[in-house]
Amino acid sequence: MKSLINSAEFDQVFSSLTSDLPKSKQFLLKMELKRLAQPCDYFIDLRGHVDGEVRPFVYRDKTHYMDDNAIQIFESGIKQYGGYTLGVYEEVLNADNNFRVMHKKETAQRVKSVLTGNEATDDSPGVGSVEQDKAKLITFGHYVSRTEERMNFGVDVDVKVNGSRFVATTSDLSISGCKLKIPKGRSANSGDTVTINFTGLEQEFTLDIPDGIQYQLVDIEQLDKVNYWRLKKLPSEQDQVFSNFLQKFIHGNKRRYKVNLDNTTDAVTTKGYEQFYLPRLNSLPVYLAVNEGAVSPRFALTTDYNKSVWHYFLDEQQRSVLITLLTVKRLKHLLAQPGPERSTILYCFTHAAKGKLYYYSATAEELLAAPELRDTFFGFGAAKPSWRVFHLNLIKTTAQHATAHLTLPETPQKPDASPAKAATTPLIQGVIKNLRYIAGLTDISANNATNYQQYSYNPAHLAQLNQFGHRKLPQVPPCEAVPVQYINLRAESRYLYKTTVQLRHNEQLVAGFSRDFSTGGLQIETTQPVQYKKGDVIELDLVDLQKITNKHQLTQLPYEVMAVSKSQSIMNLKALATEANHTGKQFFQQLIQNNRAKLTLAEETPKYPGLSEALRNMYLKSLNNFAFYLHRKGIRYELNVVAQGASPNALHTLLLQHSNKGTLDLELLLKNSTANLQFAQQLKTMKRFDPPKSYELYIKAPRASSASSAALESYYDYEFSDEQQKQAFIKNALREATLFAFRLFLSRTGRPDTDYIAKEISYISVYAIHRAKTLEEELWSVAGVGDAVDISKELAWRYGSIAHAEDDGLRQKRLNTSKSR
Repeated sequence: MKSLINSAEFDQVFSSLTSDLPKSKQFLLKMELKRLAQPCDYFIDLRGHVDGEVRPFVYRDKTHYMDDNAIQIFESGIKQYGGYTLGVYEEVLNADNNFRVMHKKETAQRVKSVLTGNEATDDSPGVGSVEQDKAKLITFGHYVSRTEERMNFGVDVDVKVNGSRFVATTSDLSISGCKLKIPKGRSANSGDTVTINFTGLEQEFTLDIPDGIQYQLVDIEQLDKVNYWRLKKLPSEQDQVFSNFLQKFIHGNKRRYKVNLDNTTDAVTTKGYEQFYLPRLNSLPVYLAVNEGAVSPRFALTTDYNKSVWHYFLDEQQRSVLITLLTVKRLKHLLAQPGPERSTILYCFTHAAKGKLYYYSATAEELLAAPELRDTFFGFGAAKPSWRVFHLNLIKTTAQHATAHLTLPETPQKPDASPAKAATTPLIQGVIKNLRYIAGLTDISANNATNYQQYSYNPAHLAQLNQFGHRKLPQVPPCEAVPVQYINLRAESRYLYKTTVQLRHNEQLVAGFSRDFSTGGLQIETTQPVQYKKGDVIELDLVDLQKITNKHQLTQLPYEVMAVSKSQSIMNLKALATEANHTGKQFFQQLIQNNRAKLTLAEETPKYPGLSEALRNMYLKSLNNFAFYLHRKGIRYELNVVAQGASPNALHTLLLQHSNKGTLDLELLLKNSTANLQFAQQLKTMKRFDPPKSYELYIKAPRASSASSAALESYYDYEFSDEQQKQAFIKNALREATLFAFRLFLSRTGRPDTDYIAKEISYISVYAIHRAKTLEEELWSVAGVGDAVDISKELAWRYGSIAHAEDDGLRQKRLNTSKSR
């Protein structure tokens, strides 16, 4: 009936075919046929919605984006209905290879299986399977740079290679290259010269290139139905003329055919997750310089979360003792380890005598070599308040890593121009030129000092611990702390200013003074601890400032408590919104306007502008940490994004092994709905500036290297009812299996630093506003960031399983086996 809807005999044929139907059904059926035959002017864009290669398709001066299957349905529907109608539009959108249709069918099949009692087997996906078990992997510091824009554009071309000639279609096109969609059966090798005649373009434009344009085959991507060839244009006599044509063609048609945004989208995603991770870094990266064969710590990249490690290694004169901690002997031992992760456990404590602070430290390997002093070191050192256990990791770096590749395409002036880079200044290049290594120090002490105190020792052996003591150096090479700097997320600038204040709450007066102020708030330090909490409203008297103004009444000003320090003496206050203008805001606004040149910004001016960015880039391109992110989706929390640096660490490898499908399987990490129960509940109680919450994850693997990856079992420390039960499990696992252990640090995030990725977002918005919005929504939904550190080497020492302290070789063998798989 579809082809007869607009014909004169429609009513007669319809009546004869539906005579056995009730009048009500005849009416509904006729109305549905009329609806399907209505003219339609909707654009069809199937990019990202179908399992097929989408290309532009022009119909009556309108460009749709469909795959071959959709085009066939579209053309068939046009013939059937006599034009582009709602029926054609709906048939295209309901094709079998549409992801929405596929998902609907799979869901219906699973429901049917449950209702009929044929539950899914272990080999098929269950009804309650959690899709977020498969993780998206972000690689820190990795951006695919392009020197020019690529346009998604399909046009017929004539291809000549190795004596054969055939017709193909372009997938995308740029000035210096293109990607071709090649039919199956056509073969070539990387490096071959390919001659292309752009027959599709020659139908509309006069190109005057009868001999074609020569390209070099760079890469071949083989798929089930077609192959894709990536080609790079070779220089020729016609090169400049054709390049000029392509430049004008791409510029004039980029809104019509869409610019390829894949690399920019990946860069935004990577940079967005980086700016969540680095400011909450728990490890302290220490940059080691090599000068004439001598190694010395030069810089440390600090955050609010790792500053405690930096301060721990400052002596009584506030000089860094890292040079005596990171000795040449220890560094050589780490470098001798098989890569990519070169790490050890470092045990430290301090001893104060005669106004001086003396440091003692030993690695796990050094204590293994001196078993007669091991118990003495643990038993004596762990009893001190200064006892610390660190994970020490050593990675190689180079000054070239400080240069950041630009993530937006720029057209080069020369065909062989290299990718654009944001070069470092000559000053910074001189400062970092000798940096060769980065030592990462992560505090993994937690509350395990009592475990090490159980080691008994002979007090007569204490004097022998001097061999682990740091010698006092008359001259210490400078090692500077460089804060991680991202664009300030505060809405307004803060100014340092100390003035007397009084706080009033529940009829109680508390004296204090300001630390800094802005138009909308202050940071106050009180002379005694207070019992304020977030959300309390207090009245503030600016005692001294009232003396310099008669225009403003600076007493009983309402402020809301936004945060209180652990010491209960420092708090952040925000001006409370009132019906009338807040007098305090008006006063501080006028004070800032009239005295801006005299006031000191709270933000510290860096000694070397650009150094923080350079060190940050060097670390991102070298680290081998395991980072993970929790997104809030309504009332649910999802953990489906994982990040790594230049190389994976042990946890990446184990998750990959557990999958056996080439993707990271997070089942070991997300067992028993960990993301929505344990992690989510913890994040709900945390503030953005709170210290991280730590967990321990244990992964037990069978000793046999040929054992199935399914035999891997994971346990969290909170699953054990008490310390004794956990200790029994660990000792048993160390005896009977290979045990991997990881310390997980979970931190609350704030809002994303959108200024940091503003250029990329703006560029994407010009061509695909929906993709820009999707990216921003993804970053705004990040609620928590986590970091995982391997503590497998430390676990055996902690629980006194000395016989298994050297099981690192078994763990490494297990990881190597999984990599080979």
